[in-house]
Amino acid sequence: MKDNLRTFAILLLGGLAVWFFLGRNTQRPTPSLRNVAPPPTETARPAEQTFHLRSPLTAARSGFDAEVTTRSGGLRSVRLNGAQFVMREAPADPRTGVRGSDHRMNLASTWNEDLLSLRTELTVKRGEDSLVPQYQDFTGRQVSDHEVELTWQGSEVEVVRSYRSDRPFVMDVETRVTNRGAPINVEARMPVYQWVLREDENGKFFQRPWQVAEGICKHGTELFREGRDKLLERRPEDALPGGAAFVALDNTYFELAVVPRGNAEARCRLFAEDRVASPGQDPLGSVYGASLGWARASLGTGESQTYQARVYLGPKEPETLAAATEDRRLTETVNLGFFSFIARQLLRFLRFLHSIVGNWGAAIMLLTLCIRVALLPLLAKSMKSMAMMSKLKPELDEINKRLADNQEAKTLATMELYRKHGVNPLSGCFPQLAQLPIWWALYTTLQTSVELFHAPFVLWWHDLSAPDPYYVLPLVLGAIMFLQQKLMPPQGMDPVQAKMMTYFFPIFLTGISLFLPSGLALYMLVNSVLGVLQQWYTKKQMDQYKSGTGTGGGEAIQVKALTGDDRG
Repeated sequence: MKDNLRTFAILLLGGLAVWFFLGRNTQRPTPSLRNVAPPPTETARPAEQTFHLRSPLTAARSGFDAEVTTRSGGLRSVRLNGAQFVMREAPADPRTGVRGSDHRMNLASTWNEDLLSLRTELTVKRGEDSLVPQYQDFTGRQVSDHEVELTWQGSEVEVVRSYRSDRPFVMDVETRVTNRGAPINVEARMPVYQWVLREDENGKFFQRPWQVAEGICKHGTELFREGRDKLLERRPEDALPGGAAFVALDNTYFELAVVPRGNAEARCRLFAEDRVASPGQDPLGSVYGASLGWARASLGTGESQTYQARVYLGPKEPETLAAATEDRRLTETVNLGFFSFIARQLLRFLRFLHSIVGNWGAAIMLLTLCIRVALLPLLAKSMKSMAMMSKLKPELDEINKRLADNQEAKTLATMELYRKHGVNPLSGCFPQLAQLPIWWALYTTLQTSVELFHAPFVLWWHDLSAPDPYYVLPLVLGAIMFLQQKLMPPQGMDPVQAKMMTYFFPIFLTGISLFLPSGLALYMLVNSVLGVLQQWYTKKQMDQYKSGTGTGGGEAIQVKALTGDDRG
């Protein structure tokens, strides 16, 4: 049964790996480019101005430096502060390929005016006449380091936008539309956009790039999450039903989210568009869009309508996301998988260990060790079952040989042997199965933790979120796994199957870990080393148990040493 479970675990791991790294990011045939109409020619417009907005710094959190442009009130850049978000190479301008001098992570990845995050999207009409143009040129005022105000003045309509930041990675955006003439109808949307190059989306073999984006919307009581292929099927004007709690674009480590505030009900929209590279046009990649849309409002003469939203622009740290809003709603965007409750506790404990040792690699090693120790009671039960089954192996072999041609009699004789000695053949599997949720939750935690982004360990491991540049961790892991298979070779298999398990499993895991983040490979290596020590101890105890007399106090002493109890 134990070997069947091991075979099943390998097949399950292989299937999950293929699904996780390949199935979730299937490349689609590249469609024709649907160009968005460009804004009016630059010569007909006032010169662009940008105003700076800085989110406050705290002892625990950094924040961002944002640039708000007078062109439709969008974001030209959102640079994250802090050593963790400094890139080794300055980000290149996607239009020209030229690298700038600012090495900070920039969350504003689009440049066309119609695709700037937080741009002013207003439809103001009186009958069929539009009173606000698609592209507006605001006048700006730098109120303070943490506040910017923009104003657009039409013949009968005034639009005032304010941007304020009073906490790390958070921006409050307010748009006030005032009618100076006859009654009008107003509709408003607040979008965020993300541009991802196709080469960054596709990644390499088993490596799922952290840049792969998803669209998220909490509408009504349902959390809606879709990847590129699904979003490509949606139209930008299609709104999801129900009032929106938030809308967001995210990848593995970062997030752009918009949360409606005030009494007006908003709905969310999600979409994506493929762009084809050609001279003078967008590079090959995908544009992701998410927006809040407010219902149409009718304004009489002198009346105003205000649209309020809180915007989060930063890393997917659960504590920072929780602090962004009073009801902690943005924490729902962190996807920790099916065993998310366990994963959250492991992440808290990992942070606690990091606060003690000050190194994320060392914290991962300590966390793996602590989990191994915590699971020792389950290990003891499994060890006892393995020892008892090993003790009965000669009698089981005799039954299999004597009753090889009578399956029913062989089954009855085997069950009688188990009953006589009080052995449950499944008892060794249950402890192993009980550990799977914990190990899977730990795997998910390390796969998605922004704390590991650019986090150094030792020597050449400068980024625990990137693969080992010299493949040392994967190769050592393969050697340890091979030793583990040799130490406890599969039982009950024919020689061909046993040989395949001995060699295939280490090679398979080594191949996967070549492309995994170093933090994950480190966890797998430490876990395997502890597993070898554990199996060495198990084998030693089993050898002592099998060499006993099988009667009286000798057997009781051996079982007590094995399980830690007095039941014998």
